[in-house]
Amino acid sequence: MENQAWGANSFVGGSLCLDFANTQGGRDKTRDDERLPSYLAAIGWAHGANMVSEDEVRLLQAVALQKPVETARSLQQLRLFRESLYRLFSALVSNQAIDPADEECLRRAVAEAVNLANLQRHPDGCDWSVEVEDAGLNTLSSRIALDAQRLLLSSEMPYVRECERCTWLFVDRSKNKRRRWCKTETCGNRARAARHYQLKKI
Repeated sequence: MENQAWGANSFVGGSLCLDFANTQGGRDKTRDDERLPSYLAAIGWAHGANMVSEDEVRLLQAVALQKPVETARSLQQLRLFRESLYRLFSALVSNQAIDPADEECLRRAVAEAVNLANLQRHPDGCDWSVEVEDAGLNTLSSRIALDAQRLLLSSEMPYVRECERCTWLFVDRSKNKRRRWCKTETCGNRARAARHYQLKKI
């Protein structure tokens, strides 16, 4: 696993699929900061997000190292899926039309995930469970796709927001539902500093 720090500030989306979309970004609306330079880095992120266990990390690392060509292809597909997810949620948040290609990308990802999954019982119902042994390098994208489906169909979807300064997405769980920034200490402070600078110029 590559040495990448995935602290609490990396997981502000409130949902696995949104945190995944937030692995690309930057200080403004340009998505030019790639945080998944390799598939091993993606495994590290998934572990930081509590999406995979220690045992699953070892299994995925072994597969990734044994199949470099397939792993490189999986990384490319994972990044394309991430950008498609970002565009879809961003369009929904801003009440814009969804690109049919992005809708089809998610539909296909969900269908493939369900095809690999097993139905698992929980105290409050059932859910699809994707095992590394069945999905291999597709484990990450499959689990993310199923999480995206859950969010889209949940009562929290109307409260998904996009940071006013950068492209990060989050579920607004604030009491008054007026959260504007992914992180107050970064984008919030930068926005206030920029506003202060503009006021001084007047």
